[in-house]
Amino acid sequence: MEYKDEIGVIGIDDAPFNKYDRETLIIGTYMRGNSIVDEISFKKIEKDGFDSTEKILKIVKGKHFTKINAIFLDGVTFGGFNIADIVKIYNETKIPVIAVMEKEPDLLKMKSALKKYFFDFPQKIEMLESFPKPEPFENIFIQCIGINFEEACILIKKTRLRSKIPECLRISHLVGRGFLNME
Repeated sequence: MEYKDEIGVIGIDDAPFNKYDRETLIIGTYMRGNSIVDEISFKKIEKDGFDSTEKILKIVKGKHFTKINAIFLDGVTFGGFNIADIVKIYNETKIPVIAVMEKEPDLLKMKSALKKYFFDFPQKIEMLESFPKPEPFENIFIQCIGINFEEACILIKKTRLRSKIPECLRISHLVGRGFLNME
């Protein structure tokens, strides 16, 4: 499929937090292609909670909803172990969801941590196991719902600038890091 240069995409990442925080921010950057930022949105999520899916849906269903052709997520966990249900996000929006990770997630390690620290671990593990296995692409890993792997790779190439990840995700990450030094 051929994608126009200014394809509408949104990238969602979380802001850093410390162990005493009860909540953190997720940041959504809506862009056209890899160079035009049209909106940056913020929502608070519960650290290790269960609300990231709903908050991501609120960001996505904002004023640019009809122009979004892909939703890029920085992995599937936000604010610690607040797992975004990428299947539900796709089912409710009918927009392809592509989770991008710098390194391959260690599912066994994640399951072990969930069992050790969370009473609701069966629900979280079941969700993780329902997602497609992350696949390597160049020097990142991706999980996609609503789009095939080859198309997802084309979209990543189309929406990145000088980074290995889509520019909308990179900007959300930068904005999130800005909160580290806030006084």
